[in-house]
Amino acid sequence: MRDKYVLKICSSGSYQVGKTSLIRRYAEGTFTSNYMPTIGVDITSKLITVNNQQVKLILHDTAGQEVFGRLRRFYYEGSVGCLVIYDITRRDTFDSVKHWVADYRSVRGEDKPVVIIGNKIDLEEQRTISTKEGQALADSIGIPFYECSAKLGGELISQIYTDLITNNFDLFK
Repeated sequence: MRDKYVLKICSSGSYQVGKTSLIRRYAEGTFTSNYMPTIGVDITSKLITVNNQQVKLILHDTAGQEVFGRLRRFYYEGSVGCLVIYDITRRDTFDSVKHWVADYRSVRGEDKPVVIIGNKIDLEEQRTISTKEGQALADSIGIPFYECSAKLGGELISQIYTDLITNNFDLFK
């Protein structure tokens, strides 16, 4: 390993969409179904290797409650990208995705990478937002789209972070 980089990545979205669960699944390989609301921000880190270079990810899980709206911009500062997450079973969380993208970009600018994630595909029978709708929204904004389940885990969650980092690594350096 030659260099060590520190990259801050934010997760944003409405409350109870699974932001914390996705981060914990990725960083620690764990999942808990006990919901505890994030107060302000929760910070987790993970050490990875990209292009034979050591990278420390600082993962900021921002609270989705509007009472923390004024603070959120401080957590966005210095970040290199953002995951905007919605719950595929809750239309209101999907309808607010553009708000969350705009909120992040109002602080970090249009050039910072953002991805949209539809979470909780393990609840397929309760789905109210189709994959096609999620993809269409992401296409209309011009950003990548994924669906996954923090509960089920799997390689897709790692792939989301890997894609975000490797596709933009030169921009981050």
